[in-house]
Parts: sequence; structure tokens; C-alpha cells
Amino acid sequence: MTWKRSHRPRRAVAVTALATLVAAAVTACSSDDGAGGGASASPSPSASERPLVGAACAADAAGGTQVRFGGDDYLAGVVMGSGTTGVVLAHEYQSDSCNWLPYAKTLADEGYTTLTFDFAGYGASELPAGTASNDADVAEAAAYLRAHGASKIVLLGASMGAQAELNDIKTVDPEAVVSLSSPWSFGSEAVDPSGVTVPVLLLAGRTDSGGGFAESARLIASKAPSKHATVAIVDSSEHGTGLLRSVQRTAVEKKIATFLATYAPPTS
Repeated sequence: MTWKRSHRPRRAVAVTALATLVAAAVTACSSDDGAGGGASASPSPSASERPLVGAACAADAAGGTQVRFGGDDYLAGVVMGSGTTGVVLAHEYQSDSCNWLPYAKTLADEGYTTLTFDFAGYGASELPAGTASNDADVAEAAAYLRAHGASKIVLLGASMGAQAELNDIKTVDPEAVVSLSSPWSFGSEAVDPSGVTVPVLLLAGRTDSGGGFAESARLIASKAPSKHATVAIVDSSEHGTGLLRSVQRTAVEKKIATFLATYAPPTS
């Protein structure tokens, strides 16, 4: 399954944001401070003052700690739970970390430390000065968890996020990877199956996009080094984190729980 971007690229988000900031600065500079001098624009908010999650999932985020990380704190996320096995949860295209928060709490209750985050240019995350890279964002999230006590890392992603995590295995060196509906390719990037050198669970809905994502899961597994990839196809048309909200939710959560218990159990 080749997943093509059908909407504006993330760089356009930065342009929109920049235009908003410029307009705000012009307004501030044109006002009168009452002392006969020109007013100056307010300083940029610090990392701690910038929004971290949208209002739509503020209640779900309330059970965790909202954080910023990466160079210049360009990424925003929510940490939940404790323990030395950390789980990086990466979202799908045209989404954000909100979709992962309910399941992040489930994993936290099981003893994992979880970090859900917005990719650069999505949700509350900003675009860095250089070129945005999903792979680099995943690596930053894993590094954040390691810097805060995680000795083992699990990568758990949906669609676009799953593909980025599969391609980040060599960089992050996780204990295990769980993919929900990873495409074979996203934009100009394709999965590199040769990098699948740790246990990987490839989950997909049987009729998601007419079965295209189930085919992608099988293709990734067939080209990965032997015995490292396991394919689990469930009877659903749901995509990505939608599998965790579908009628197959119990079956999907059980497959993930069994896989994690085998290869990356929670540690205190």
C-alpha cells in the first residue's frame, strides 16, 4: 500500500503559523504605549508557556505530564506512567497525539512509561529550523524517554507513524516494535525491511483500503530477516488507532499485550 499525501504538506503549516506571528507583531508595534514611544512586540512565549495538547483531548492528557523536547523544544508530548520500559507512540497522517492518549493510559496502568507526541508541524509541535523528518522525531522521543529513566524502548506507531518507527529501528535500537496499519510507502519514503532486526508485530485490518494495508503488512514481513516479523490481520476495515476503537478492540489489545509481555514486559 502506497500512502500519498493528499493535503497540504507540513511546511505549509509553518508558513501559516509564521504569517499569524507576523500579523501579531505588526499589530503590537503599531499600538501606542502611552509614553510617546513606539510599543514593542511581546517576547516569544517560553517552551513552558506554549500549548502542548489541543482542547479536544485535554481531559485525556490531564492524567499525564505535558512536555516539550527535541532541539529548541520543537516537539510536544504527554508522558504517562512509570517504569523503565518506555513506549513511544507515534500518530498517523492528518492526526496527532490525541488519538493515542486513551491507549497510552492503558499501557501506563500496566506498568509502562509512555510518551505520545505530535510529529513536527502537527498538533502542538513546531517545525524545526531545518527540514522536518518523521524518523528524526521518533529518535528524539526515544532519546527523551531514555534521558528520563527508560532503559528499554518499545516503538508503537499507527500508519505514517508506524512506517517512521519501522525505519528507525537501527537508530533507536528498541526491544520491539508494534505497527498498526503501516503502509509499504508514504510519500517518497518506503519501509526498509532489512532494518527489521528486532521482534515486530504488524497489525492491520483485513479490509482496510480494500485489503491494501493487510497486503503491506505481509510484504514487510516477507522481506524482513526471518523470524523477526509477525503478521496479525483482524477482521476490520478500521485504520491505525481506529483498530483500538473498533469492534475488534479486545482482540487487538490482546495481541499487543501478548507480544509485549513476550518481548518487552514492563519493568519497575
